[in-house]
Amino acid sequence: MLSIIATPFGYIMRFIYELVGNYGLSIFLFALLAKLIMLPLQIKSKRSMIDMQRIQPKMLELQKKYGKDRQKYAEKVQELYDNEGISMSAGCLPQLIILPIMLGLYYVIQQPLTYFMQLTADEINAIAETLNYTMQANDYTAQIGPAGVMHQHFDQIAGISDKIMQVDFNFLGINLAATPSFGDFSILWIIPILSALTAFLSSFVTQRLNKKAAGGSVQNPQTQSMNGMMYIMVPALSLYF
Repeated sequence: MLSIIATPFGYIMRFIYELVGNYGLSIFLFALLAKLIMLPLQIKSKRSMIDMQRIQPKMLELQKKYGKDRQKYAEKVQELYDNEGISMSAGCLPQLIILPIMLGLYYVIQQPLTYFMQLTADEINAIAETLNYTMQANDYTAQIGPAGVMHQHFDQIAGISDKIMQVDFNFLGINLAATPSFGDFSILWIIPILSALTAFLSSFVTQRLNKKAAGGSVQNPQTQSMNGMMYIMVPALSLYF
């Protein structure tokens, strides 16, 4: 399913690379373009979150008044949403659309031979055999390894396909074809660390803006718990990915 999204993204990534001639810069411009495409959806989602924060005091009042009657409480909550012009799905639907887009982008970087260079499985296997490179079937980053050394042996593999490009994966002293290792701390760790820090900063700013939009009202325990998870889980997942 995700290949349906990743395939056109791969063409876009290749087009950008052919314009700038630098893989690291291509990723940066590729990600920037993706953010611009998703910006309207993210704005819609953020507005919905702010609206939900704004009506939190009224939600708490309804919970106190009708909490024991779940059906009546649900009716009053729906009535409140209608009066305030809020859709329950407004914040979720944009996120559901953003997720496959992000995974599609991830697939392009994760499988550069398939989506970036648009090579077939037979061509990829031929490259691996020529380079005497063993690709583990269960390794989801298996293509990154051979892709990173192809430019050094370009004369050996160029005849396999006219789509093969001599791409140097080194960018600002960082080998983008390498994978961070817990046993070997290197400059490559800058990428996951920056990813985690920016994810934390994004969560922090978002929660502050939501609180300000809600007029400093007290959040219910469920919302406070979700905010706490955002501070921890989002940066942790960004670090891992």
